Amino acid sequence: MESLKLAARELEKANELLLLGHMMPDGDCLGSMLALGQALRAKGKKVEWAVPDPVPSNLAFLPGAAEVKVGPQAVKGAKPDLIVVLDTSTPERLGDLRRPFDELRRSGAKAMLIDHHVTAIPFADHNFIFPEAAAVGEVVFELLREMSLFPLTPDIATCLYTAIVTDTGCFQYETTLASTHRRVAELIEVGVKVREVSLRLFEEKPREQIVALREALKTLRFSPCGRLAWMWLDRETMVANGILGEHTNGLVNYARQIRGVELALFFWEVKKDLVKVSFRSKCHLDVNRLAGLFGGGGHIRAAGALIPGRLEDVVARVVAAGLEALGREGIYNSDRGA
Repeated sequence: MESLKLAARELEKANELLLLGHMMPDGDCLGSMLALGQALRAKGKKVEWAVPDPVPSNLAFLPGAAEVKVGPQAVKGAKPDLIVVLDTSTPERLGDLRRPFDELRRSGAKAMLIDHHVTAIPFADHNFIFPEAAAVGEVVFELLREMSLFPLTPDIATCLYTAIVTDTGCFQYETTLASTHRRVAELIEVGVKVREVSLRLFEEKPREQIVALREALKTLRFSPCGRLAWMWLDRETMVANGILGEHTNGLVNYARQIRGVELALFFWEVKKDLVKVSFRSKCHLDVNRLAGLFGGGGHIRAAGALIPGRLEDVVARVVAAGLEALGREGIYNSDRGA
């Protein structure tokens, strides 16, 4: 991560910073934002945070989360020297913050992107993209080391630990390397309360999330070959049960975990004629490429897309594309039990 020297220099030069994250912020997005912001504040810099959508309830425990502002009005009047966008692969992922982001740049603010998605577009003045990183939290970890901000505080370590543990799927994904575990070990040594964080993230799910799982499982479908599984939630079901977007996080993995399934898809209706799709694969299929067919992207084994259209039409199109992709890879006709 040699180019982090350049990132560190730009951060050192700035006095007032605005840190932005993506739509439907996750643990890596918020954990990385909060860790970097708190470290910069410790150096006497003025820092504010903003995201397009509310902080999910399971991440509200993160130190500093209560200070994260939501929506375009939250950044009204901000006059940063530098805008730092984290874990956001395209400017469209800024959602309602895209317009104020562009306006601030026209007013003279510089922008920095710190990301790890293979589909990341270098849309800032300074772009630091590390597809080999398991999480942006790993990049921020090394950036803080580069800025001589070690030893980290327990609060900063907790934010970075959350970023890494969530984006690696609790260290299950192939992006998890020995270096990932070494970084996490350092964070734990600083004072991360692993059990407490795990409880907040994984064992205190809101009732609506379990209801969402119940309703999604009612729709579970399989392709004839058994390699593709998919589920969905329509708007009517979500409204009737008080299910929000944040309550759908991770549901796709229940389909992916089924023996024989290589490709799992989960669809939920954001609003009329707009569908959010989560793509997951187990071992072979590049779902980043598959999601890219629909204007989305992400990682090789995990990706997403926002697709215009009626729910049933989007499901049909994406399932057909998924089967075609499995066929190209020679997976479609594989032994179902493999």
